[in-house]
Amino acid sequence: MKTKLVIILAIAACCILISGCVEEPVGIINAPVEILIGDMPTDEFKHINITFSEIKLHKSGNNSGWVNITSEPKTVDLLYLHINNLNESLGIEEIEIGNYTKLWIVIDNATGVLNETNETINFTIPSNTLKIQQLFRVQEGNNSIFVDIDLNNSILKYGGGEEYKLLPVISRLSHRHEKQWKLQEHNKSKIKNMTENRPPVIDIEVNGSRGKHVTVYVGENITFNASGTYDVDGNELNFTWDFDDETNGTGPIVTHNYTDKETYHVTLIVSDGELEDTERITVTVREQGE
Repeated sequence: MKTKLVIILAIAACCILISGCVEEPVGIINAPVEILIGDMPTDEFKHINITFSEIKLHKSGNNSGWVNITSEPKTVDLLYLHINNLNESLGIEEIEIGNYTKLWIVIDNATGVLNETNETINFTIPSNTLKIQQLFRVQEGNNSIFVDIDLNNSILKYGGGEEYKLLPVISRLSHRHEKQWKLQEHNKSKIKNMTENRPPVIDIEVNGSRGKHVTVYVGENITFNASGTYDVDGNELNFTWDFDDETNGTGPIVTHNYTDKETYHVTLIVSDGELEDTERITVTVREQGE
């Protein structure tokens, strides 16, 4: 998948990103929000429908608080927009001129239609909120904020390639004001520092199969493989296993066996050093011949 999708938050008479502190102006302005697709569509999908349920800015200083840019959830076929060179408004809201320090984009649902089979698949969305922390200065005049989501890094296959996850990854953030012709951009390394950390997403195979329950015999080796676990922010991950028999393990792939007939609850904790995700697998151990 070589596609990128570009969300353009075109905030007319609204936001321009800058660094440093600025004096806060006053007033009310309109803030229309639009989305536009860029680059080529994926080879695998003919449609990708994403529901944007909320886009909001957080105001600092006087009258601080969240301001919603979207009025209601809206589903957009991103590839259709690209193919037809269209853009789509997600909402229009009047917001106060001033300084805003956060931009949140929430994706509630996503589906895709495969090219080869026309099958509609549902994307699992483990972490659905893009939280950008940066100073936005809302001032008079037309402004645009471009959020470029790279589908090549956002769409993942798992479950033997039969299931898909959508983990939105921002590859480019750019902005301009109507009085400034030069387009300013933040590359991926800078964006990582601007985007709030998200927890890892655990993916486990037990003896080569997925599922939260496995049955084995006493003394039989069990391979727990969590190497498919993914961190959307690209952080290094630590794996800690609790086998529920007073023993533990570390690393993405571990092998274990049980000496007693019983039901055990294996717990995996994956940490990126700040946030963590937890998954539990039930293991039923039987005697040979049962």
